[in-house]
Amino acid sequence: MKNKIGVLSFILITIIGMSTFFISCENNDSVIGLGIIPGSDKMELSYDTISVECYTVSDAILSTDERTLATLGSYVDPQFGFSKASFICQTRISSNNVDFSEVGPINSIELHLKYDFHYGDQSTPQTVNIYRLLDDVFIDSVYYSDYKPSESDIELLTSVDLSVPPEDSLFKITLPINLAEQFINPADSLNFIDNDAFIDYFKGFYITTDNLSTGGCIYSFNLYDSESRMMLYYNDSLDYEFYINTKSATLNMFEHDYTSASTEIQTAISDSTRTYSNCYVQSLGGLKTKIFFPDLNTIFDSTNIAVNKAKLIINLEDGYNQNVFIAPPKLALVAILESGKYDFVTDYKVNNSHFGGEYDESDNTYSFNIPFHIQELLNGNTDYGLYLFATDNRTKPYRAILNNSQSGANGIKLEIYYSKY
Repeated sequence: MKNKIGVLSFILITIIGMSTFFISCENNDSVIGLGIIPGSDKMELSYDTISVECYTVSDAILSTDERTLATLGSYVDPQFGFSKASFICQTRISSNNVDFSEVGPINSIELHLKYDFHYGDQSTPQTVNIYRLLDDVFIDSVYYSDYKPSESDIELLTSVDLSVPPEDSLFKITLPINLAEQFINPADSLNFIDNDAFIDYFKGFYITTDNLSTGGCIYSFNLYDSESRMMLYYNDSLDYEFYINTKSATLNMFEHDYTSASTEIQTAISDSTRTYSNCYVQSLGGLKTKIFFPDLNTIFDSTNIAVNKAKLIINLEDGYNQNVFIAPPKLALVAILESGKYDFVTDYKVNNSHFGGEYDESDNTYSFNIPFHIQELLNGNTDYGLYLFATDNRTKPYRAILNNSQSGANGIKLEIYYSKY
């Protein structure tokens, strides 16, 4: 579709656009490419809706160490199949040279995790398995989402039901008394001189759940909240606190099994070079959408173009069910580099507050303002594509089904206003 607007209208739009971009940059679309247009030339402002090529691809293995939120649980999604999240975390002593010689009766030892978020069906019972790590993890090392400790590197401490009381949002895990007895044993006192000695002795927790065959959900817990900690209660009224903080090594781990996913998803990921009627986004190292703009070269191949406005519009599939698996509140869009890695889109770097990506409930869409990126492609930059995934995709288990219809009105599309010169 193409509309032509008169020269006078273009001049007025240009003046308004330049004023808003350079003065406020708030709630207005960026206007670029104006400085390269000769003032004496006759210009006309045009509008096109350009189709977009989108593919579903598996997400790369993610670095997931030292995140504020830890993910735990599993679920079976009727569309996306089985997903699971586990995590590792260290605890630290809250003082050096800890003296447990005055500790009398031990009342309990507990691990507390501050609830932040859940995704899926909370009503499905889940069993949590808490292991003691027997192998080192290091805060200055990089760990990835496919990491999993071997059976010889963990020791089961206890198994409990996964239940978060709504009144205080704190998941409390009662640990075996014999763990506390080891801590207060005089023979182990040298392990409490400082945190280096303690972490060498007690390397941390590996926390996971049994797999589910139906239902379920994944939780996120805020490890850096002051209520997330290990507590030793003794002498009826006394306690000692073990911290989980930014000096603790932590790691999120994810698993996905698409053998129980819908036929549409299995087909899409089996051939990621073909377009299908839907595209898919799934957090925690699941799926992402790859986007290209092939029509730019054919439509504007021999024309000098200055992009005034370019908006990428993304629709959820028609009738998307938000009862259990809600759509992400925000999507992220990044530019793929020649190396295969990715970087922020230029428009995000220029004005991230106006870049977009938020979910619009009124019409079930996401949109991004990308005039700089489109101008770069028209100026000759190679289109290596864009990746689309959920924001917080390493800590919150969102998913979405996107309408990728090439003929319908609600497919993914690019709206572009431009000037010829």
